[in-house]
Amino acid sequence: MRKLILIFIFTIFFSGVASAKSVEFSVVSNAGIQTDTSVKDAQKLTPSIKKLMDSINMINKNGSEFTIFLGDNLAAANKYNLVMFSKIIRKLKKPVYVAIGDKDVAQTKNLDKKEYYRILNLFSKNRIKQLPEAKKINGFVFVFMDGVNQFIPTQYGYYKEDELALLDIILKKYKNDPVIIVGHYPIYSSDEIKESMLPHNIENFYNVLSNYKNVIAVISGHHNIDDEYTKDGIYNISLQSLDKNSEFKKIYIDYTDRAKFTFVKTRVYKVE
Repeated sequence: MRKLILIFIFTIFFSGVASAKSVEFSVVSNAGIQTDTSVKDAQKLTPSIKKLMDSINMINKNGSEFTIFLGDNLAAANKYNLVMFSKIIRKLKKPVYVAIGDKDVAQTKNLDKKEYYRILNLFSKNRIKQLPEAKKINGFVFVFMDGVNQFIPTQYGYYKEDELALLDIILKKYKNDPVIIVGHYPIYSSDEIKESMLPHNIENFYNVLSNYKNVIAVISGHHNIDDEYTKDGIYNISLQSLDKNSEFKKIYIDYTDRAKFTFVKTRVYKVE
């Protein structure tokens, strides 16, 4: 277990009394749940299942107000894996929000996005019904994005025009609130995340964001990279894989309205 504390400031000096918002939550990327269908009811404790169960026990004790799963929650798109994942995350004591990754859905496996969320919400307490979706929590607006192609399996994201149009509507609706974008794919490059690793039509995403100044952070997974960096005034948090690296993060964000001041603290938890 190790700590990483980062401070990101838009403007420090301000006049008058400013109102502050804060939120504290855990984020898990690439749980990669794989069931063993050779045993009855696929209940065998595989390594990925054990790591997810151990991480949930840790989250239930670490003071998080809710938990976000960033996608690639399954090792492969099948209903056995999804039911197992759903039943395990039901053990979380606080709210849970589940995004999807490229490994989670596949039209050819009879597990499209609609069916994915139907099963997920049947067996768990997930609070997302479909993507994209916006949730206002503690004065912050969390926008959960999609970008996954369920028809042609690919590791690269692609944001359809209608999804970006909805993002524009959401950002306009909440133009006076701090927004945190959440999704499987990173949307900005860094020293660790190269431009070639970003979704194919990412420029269209930037065109929408350029019209607004209220996006303060982006949280993503996918590439199994632990990275934190600032781009275009937006703080980016990227996570390593729970399945491969046995890690998840707890994130604390404090935001002061009038000062446009954002403080971010992250802590990496290691699942043994």
